[in-house]
Amino acid sequence: MLDLKKKSDLQRLVDEGLEESLTLDYKASPSLARDSGKPEELCKDVSALANSAGGQLVYGIEEDKAAGKPSKVDDGVVDPKITKEWIEQILNSKVQPRMDGVRIERIDMETGKFGYVITVQQSQIGPHQAPDGKYYKRFNFQSVPMHDYEIRDIMRRSTTPDLHVVLSFGSGNKFTVQYASHQELSQTFLLDCTVINNSATPATFAIVEVLIDYDIVNPFALDPFIQVGAIDQAPAPKLRIFRRTISAPPQLPIFKEAVADSHKAQIALQLPSSFLGSTYTHLQTKIMAQGVSRHEDWGIITKRATMELIPPESPLLIKTL
Repeated sequence: MLDLKKKSDLQRLVDEGLEESLTLDYKASPSLARDSGKPEELCKDVSALANSAGGQLVYGIEEDKAAGKPSKVDDGVVDPKITKEWIEQILNSKVQPRMDGVRIERIDMETGKFGYVITVQQSQIGPHQAPDGKYYKRFNFQSVPMHDYEIRDIMRRSTTPDLHVVLSFGSGNKFTVQYASHQELSQTFLLDCTVINNSATPATFAIVEVLIDYDIVNPFALDPFIQVGAIDQAPAPKLRIFRRTISAPPQLPIFKEAVADSHKAQIALQLPSSFLGSTYTHLQTKIMAQGVSRHEDWGIITKRATMELIPPESPLLIKTL
């Protein structure tokens, strides 16, 4: 999710021309009001995010519909009775069942008024019903009613594991690579790969794959990952496939409440100097278990010698395959 806490953060979205996506929705401040069906519209949009992949609803940015991009940061919500507490009360009272994982950030617009950023996690207890009795999802940058089969799919979230592979560079999503003098390849660094479960239903077996740009070098193997080949589907980049399995027993099941050490692993990598400057690199993660098959795109943006991981929910992500 985007870190949006100040007016300057909203202005940056406008300056960069960051378009709406499945997980990002812009709204002008007058859309957040207490009359004319606006509370019901708020509930529809937030529940649609929860029923889909999660995301952020930004009140305080006007959009150029023709260009599909944000046009300007507006002055903020006029009605002083609209507060974080009012938004929470509306969502809690009008959306059923009540949504978990909703965070509301108030943005000082420096006009005496405020914008709001509502961050919504994908729900594991849905689907969530809007005040009009319908279930909505995000589709083509809009909130649209769901079909029966989609409602049933969401209901299965609470009875099947919700497994993901989370990538990181040790302590965070950024890492600065180091090069010895006159060396083409960087010093070895480690990509952390952690399996998590967002569902209350545990998983006892999983096959995990991490796919990495073929030109990034794997200098040596680290258990439990093994390199099992490559995938080359032009025009998409060629990717190396690293695979591991998790099985309980002897390992612990994959459950929501904690991450066992056996569910964490690393891949050793070296970055060619040709990646330095400003490049975008594709990665993918795949995880398969009983009732679960998930493929997620990741990315790495390299500027000079600093690498930044771009997670699946980021609007900065460029999808492949």
